[in-house]
This record gives sequence, structure tokens and C-alpha cells, in this order.
Amino acid sequence: MTTTILTEAQINQLEQDTLQNFEVLDNHQGFDRIERIRNQLYESYYQVIEFRPGLVLEIFDSHYYQQVNSKINHYGGYALTSKFYLAGNHSVICPGVPGVQEQYQEKVGNHYLFYLPDIEEIEQYFAGDRIYLIRICIELDFLKSFIHGIDNLPTQLQPFLATDSPPLFHHLVGKITIPMQTVLQQIINAPYQGMIQRMYLESKVLELLALQFVQLIEADEDKQPLIHLKADDVEKIYQAKEILTNNYDHPPSLIDLAKQVGINDNKLKYGFREVFGTTVFGYLRDYRLEIARKLLQQQKQNVRTVVNMVGYANQSHFAAAFKRKFGITPQDCRLGRKSV
Repeated sequence: MTTTILTEAQINQLEQDTLQNFEVLDNHQGFDRIERIRNQLYESYYQVIEFRPGLVLEIFDSHYYQQVNSKINHYGGYALTSKFYLAGNHSVICPGVPGVQEQYQEKVGNHYLFYLPDIEEIEQYFAGDRIYLIRICIELDFLKSFIHGIDNLPTQLQPFLATDSPPLFHHLVGKITIPMQTVLQQIINAPYQGMIQRMYLESKVLELLALQFVQLIEADEDKQPLIHLKADDVEKIYQAKEILTNNYDHPPSLIDLAKQVGINDNKLKYGFREVFGTTVFGYLRDYRLEIARKLLQQQKQNVRTVVNMVGYANQSHFAAAFKRKFGITPQDCRLGRKSV
């Protein structure tokens, strides 16, 4: 039996052709938009609110009447995404993405964190399914506004400080805990209206993300193995450091770096921290910023030139990372000013 896979455009056309009900409420109950939709494929209740640029809350509650296989593309702007499943299981086929299983399922009672830009995937829903979830989309600039150093930062998020093109990942963080359940219910049953509702919901979304990131850190600590490094392993880790310093403007991925020096990527990851006291991405970020400071102070290069030379694609990301490390903006550094 051949499975029919529809594009987003075909799904949209089928939804319109079989539309039975469509209600929209703008600026209602503190949300920017609330939609009720019923068509041949599904019935859905959708709520969305953008608290500030870079932080969006979405609540989906959908009942499917027939199987839907939809090809979705993530090209263009894409955010770090957090999902909490209150009902239903969601199947995804995502071929050809390093580090991401070709087929996986997001399940009720679990919560996930992922970053999957510039890919195509097939989302699958089956007749009789109810998918009830809360999704939070976090733009990278918003995430970075909270970060002041790599300490106590979940491993999955550390690359976001070191590069403008962090690696793709899809991570099952764990089971939804009782504190998370409490916050989720507070979001769903928020008791206020208007501005107060928005303030309340934003505080709960940040609380939920904090709980998720804490669980990520705890999982990292539980999984961190005892590394028994032989002299040959240490030599390879030093070789990896040399490759990073020689290619800091276009560094290899962790997996490629491990292949180049002939070591397991997991041993490189934890062994690097043991030898140098920081992660691979943390070392790379700090090395780039030190190079940038010398270029600004000694050669008086303009900021845009330095950004390109040290391998940052985004000048604002570079400026934020520079100020976090040195307590001064790149331009002030170039002008010889001191941090406060």
C-alpha cells in the first residue's frame, strides 16, 4: 500500500476545499489569535501569543478524522523549539539529518527540545488521533540575552554561544515532571485577561523553560561518564585543539573533528573538558573572542572586518558574546576604552 504524502500547499488546498467551520478571534483572552477550524481532515483549536520578539507560545488541540502525511520544510528563519505533549503521539520521518533519527515519535507525557533548520520532514497523523501540546519557539537572540558565560548551560545549548550555525539536534529531554504539569495547567487555565494575562503567561512560559533546562543539565550530569584517558587519547585531544585553533574561522563539527584525530566523539567531548576544563565549543568561542580582541586592540581593525575574520556570520551575536566575555563592546575595545 502506497502512502500518499502531500505538500503544505496541497494540505492547505484540501483544508480550504473541505472547510466546515473557521472562527478567528484576534486579541482575545490575552492571546494574539485564537482559531477554531474544522474540515475533512481534522478539527483544531489553536492559540498563539508572541510576548516579545523571539518568544512565542502556541497551544494546539487537534482531533484527526483521517491519516495525514504532510511534507514540511523548515527553510528560512527557524527557532529553537520546545514541546510538551499533553495528549497523543506524533510521528516524524526526517531523513538525511546528521544526529537525528530518520524516523522518530514524540509521545504523550514527554517533552522535547530541538533545532532543525533548513530541512524537509514528513509529519504523520492518524485517524482517531488527538494531539494536544504546548509549543514554545525561542529565537536565538532572545536565548542569548539570558546567557552570561557557559557555566551551568546545558550541553545541547552550548554551541549556540560558539557559532551562528549550531548543529542540528532533536532531543527527548525527559518525562513531564509534576512541577511542569502544574505550570502547564496554569498556562492552559490562566485566570486573567488582557495585559495581565500576557504578563502571567510570559512568566509561566519562562518558568517552564527554566524547568526544562534544569532537567537537561541534570541529565547531562547523570550521563557524564568517567573518562579513562590513555596517553594516546590525550595526544589526540591536543591535536583536536590544534585543529580548532588553526581553523577557528571555519571549524569542523564535533563528529568531523573526532574523525580527523581518530577518537570516539564521546571521548573527545568529555575528554576535552577533562584536559582543558571547558567544552570543545566553549574553547572555540573563547579562542575566537581572544583573537578578535587582539585584532581590535592592536591592529585597530573595524568591527565588521573582525566579525568576518573570526568566523561569525552575525555581527550582533558577536557583539553580545564579546561583551559577555570582556564587559565592553567591540567598538569601545577598538577605541581603547576600558570596561566599567
